[in-house]
This record gives sequence, structure tokens and C-alpha cells, in this order.
Amino acid sequence: MSRLSEPLEAYRSYLNEQHYRLVRETLDVLIRRSGVDGAANQRTVRDLNRILARLISFRKKLAFLRGLDAGILFLLVLSASGGVVAFVLYCMGHVFTHSLKFILVSFLLTLSAALLRALWMKQKIARVTAEVSRLEAQRQTLEAQAWDEMAPLNHLFTWDTVTDIIRKILPEITFDRLHSQAHLEDLTDNLDWRMHLTEKISVSDLQSGDIAGNPFVIAKGKTVKMLKKRYSGTKTVWVSKRTVNAEGRSVTRRVPEVLAADIERPFPDYREVAFVLLGSDAAPNLNFSREPSRHSGKEDTFFNRLAKRRTTKQLEAFSRNLTDEYGFTMMANREFETLFHATDRSDEREFRLLFTPYAQQQMVALLNDTTIGYGDDFQMIKEKRSTLLFPEHLQTANIALDPAQFYHYDLEQIKKTFLSFNLDYFKHLYFALAPLLTIPLYCHLRNKTKHTLHREYFETSPWENEVIANVYGDAAFRHPECATPCILKTETRSHGDVTIFDVTAHGYREIPRTEWISVADSNGNYHKVPVEWFEYAPVQQTSRVIAVPDGNAEAQAATAAESIKAMLKENGFAFHTFSHIRATYTAILT
Repeated sequence: MSRLSEPLEAYRSYLNEQHYRLVRETLDVLIRRSGVDGAANQRTVRDLNRILARLISFRKKLAFLRGLDAGILFLLVLSASGGVVAFVLYCMGHVFTHSLKFILVSFLLTLSAALLRALWMKQKIARVTAEVSRLEAQRQTLEAQAWDEMAPLNHLFTWDTVTDIIRKILPEITFDRLHSQAHLEDLTDNLDWRMHLTEKISVSDLQSGDIAGNPFVIAKGKTVKMLKKRYSGTKTVWVSKRTVNAEGRSVTRRVPEVLAADIERPFPDYREVAFVLLGSDAAPNLNFSREPSRHSGKEDTFFNRLAKRRTTKQLEAFSRNLTDEYGFTMMANREFETLFHATDRSDEREFRLLFTPYAQQQMVALLNDTTIGYGDDFQMIKEKRSTLLFPEHLQTANIALDPAQFYHYDLEQIKKTFLSFNLDYFKHLYFALAPLLTIPLYCHLRNKTKHTLHREYFETSPWENEVIANVYGDAAFRHPECATPCILKTETRSHGDVTIFDVTAHGYREIPRTEWISVADSNGNYHKVPVEWFEYAPVQQTSRVIAVPDGNAEAQAATAAESIKAMLKENGFAFHTFSHIRATYTAILT
């Protein structure tokens, strides 16, 4: 039996502590290998922070002085204008009391404001501006020095740094450098994975690997679903109202009345989604699904026990009903059946083969957990050899392994970021896989097929290419009329020294519509109330991307462009270099 067959207890008793220790040790090793002088960097950062504090203070002072100067200038203009107006009126014979005094006061205020700006304010602003410039130059110098001091360490962080640590404590789980076409074809050709289940998901972050040879994918992306949106409109009409006047006579008056109407129309709702996919030969004919249970992790109170007992009784009655089309037969572990609640399973024998009494016990512990992991936060779907999970905690998790997120000029900040990210990443990843680890058959060693072994490892999958496309974002691919976010899907055209793939941006354009809804007023008369809404019509645009990995990316891209220039418009491509999946790609958008 795998040591991971008790995932909750394994994490609590030793994995979390071992991982924390290895993260600290790995960082210490990287610091020693880099040869950075921590004490020197600490002095540089201390000086930099001191300069930053002074710079912030002087910038605030400069902003205050400029505001004060603007106020003085306003006073100068106001007093001068008042004096000029009073003087003109005086000259025109419109003499009023104290006019000469007003002119004199205006003149004195104008003169004082002008002298204040000329003799003090301008010089003060100039001195503070010069000090800000001097401090900014010092800040830039010290920051550049701090970056230079940390450069040897920053260069040691790679795309493998995080997963290399996890490999040491979880040798049963391997991680891929990138998601290859071989990995995806193993899932689709050998393990019954149907790509249409994720055709409306554009993958933005991805980590693949295998558990004892069983391939898995952990991914985040954007998805779209058509929902209903309510639109409202109003119209003011005049209606007749009978009232009694002061003399007690009944009179009819016309008064305004606001009529309201609303309609529901489809609109695209875009959301972040995270999923885990595992392919396994275990229970190859079994299908089932389950949702998070409202009974999981509840306190043992009277009302909670009553609600759980009611659900259990319903399941028992459903199990005894032999006249329906379902073959559900309840197992002895009532708590497992109540919490897991997979009543649509297609094969009772294979379900029991998968969920042994021991697996049921571990699953119940995982679902009821409220302190160690994330508890019952996942939807689970099994279709033959493919198992798909949607863990809620992954929705907001950062699973991107870009080493640039550790780069900093402050050694202490690097330590904090590195430690925090690694601990969070391991917990998110581990408990995303934990429901699968409770099932012993999912951890049994699988023999890889010849198909998998003979595929070129570096050939990227469509999902991997989607990650590359999402680095650019929607703006690089969207249709000119698109008014919504886009779902980017890719299709590989060729592969060799370069990867050439098409990116199709699926979005919607907004078409303004007005619908007239009949609404009755208080007199029973019907009026047409306008309701403005948007119709969302699908649009798409396809662009071609050429990605060149490793080495002198720009030079390779230029060579690639020359060799396939028949596919490119004359001088119609642009270079965009970015770091991704442990390699540097220069991508050419045609």
C-alpha cells in the first residue's frame, strides 16, 4: 500500500514539516552557491530604504509646496483682477465707498504674492526639486547596486526549483518540464479523455506529470458560460386620478405614473476555473459524479446529525428501490455514502474495487477535515479511464512557476517570497491531488505504452500553446469587433526547430437592441415600455504564432521566419520575447 494512501495524515504528520525543512535548506544551498554577501546587501538595502524614506518625505513636501504655490498664484490673479476692475470702475466715475482703499489693498496683496513667489516660493521649490532629483539618483544607484548584488542568486532560480523540492519528499509523483503532445495523446488515445469537456476553457497556467505512471494535469484557465442577464426600462405616462377637492367635490386630474418593464437575455459570463485531470486504467468501465456535500465538516450537533440522518435514510430508500433504472446499492459505510454521494455510478463492482473500505475511510477523513487541508471543496467526475476534479481552493491559487516572481534586490525579501510561495504551492497542489491519493489503485504503477515512450518529448500540446498565447493576452488576438474577453484555443500546424500553431480568439460582439414590452398603467391602459439590451453574437479571429525555444531566440526566430516567409506577410511580423516554461520563446505573430 502506498505511503500516500493516507494523504491527510501524511501531510499532517511529516510531509508538511519535511517540505518546510527542504525549502529552507534549498534556499540556503542556493545562497551559498551564488556567493552573495548577505551582510553587504543588508547594508545596501538599509541605505536604500533610508534614501527611499527621505525621497518620499521630500516628494510630499514638493507636492505641498506646488499646491501652496498654486494657491499663491490664484491669490495673485484674484487680487490683481479685483484691483484692475475696481480701478477701471473708479476711472469711469463709478465711485463707491472705500474704492481707493480696495484698490490699495488689492495692489498690496498682488505685490506681496508676487514677491513671495519670486523671492521665496520659487527658490524653495527649486531647492526641494533639486533634492528630489539628487535622492532619486541615489535611489537608482543603490537599487542598481542591490540588484547587482543579488543577480547571482536570482539567476539560480529556474522553472524546476519548486518542483525539484517536492520530488524529494514525493518521489511517487513526477513533474514534466512542459506539457507535451505525448502526455496529452496518452490521455486521449489510451485513457479515454475527451477534449470537448474543456473546449470552452483557455488554459493560462499548467503543470503536468504522473503518479506512478498515471498521467495528471493541474491547470487554471478562463471559461465562459451563457447565463441570463436582466435588463430594465421605464416610461412615464399620464393617467387619470379621481380625487376630492377642498369643497368636497370629486374631480379628475392627470398625474404622471412611471411604468417599469424588465426582460432576461443571454450574456457570456467569464470566470476563472481550475481543474485536475488524471488518467488511470483502474476501473475502466466506471462512470460517476459527485458534488461537495453540505454535510461535510459539520460540527456534531443535534440538528447536523438530524440532517445527515435524513440524507442517509433517503439513500437507503433509493438503494432498496429495484424498479428504477439505477443500479445504486448502498455500501456498509453509511457516512462515506452520505458525504461522497455518488448515486449515479454505472458499475457497482468497479466502484467497490476503486473505493475499498480503507479508501472510504480515508476519503471520509479528507471530506470532514476543516483544519489541515481544504476539506470537501471539490467536484469529481469519472468517465471510464479519466477522472476530472474541480477543487475550489485552486481557483485563487498561484500555480505559475515563473522564477521571475522570486527575483528581488533584497535578500530578506527573496527569502520571504520563496518560503511563502513554496509552502502555499505545495499545499494547494497536494490537496488538489489528495482525493485521488485516497484511492490505492490510482497509485499503482502503470506501464507506459510504446505510443507514449516514442513520442518526441519537446513537442508542445495545445494546452501548452494556450499558455504561451495567454502570456500575450486577449489584445493580441481578439477580433476588431469583439467587446468581451476571449477564449484562446490553439491548433498546432507544424513542429520542428520551431512550433507553429494557430490561435483562435473566440469572443462576442455587442449588438444594441430595443424591445418594447406592453405594460398596463393603473387605469388598465397598455403602453409600450422600451427596454434596451445587448445581443451577444459570436466572433472569432485566427492568428498564427511561431514559437522558438532556447538559445538565441531572436536570431532563431529570424531564421525561422526566413524559411517560412511564404506564410508571413512581407515585413508583417513583430518580435515579442518572453520567458515561459523553462525556456525563452520568441514568438512571431502574423
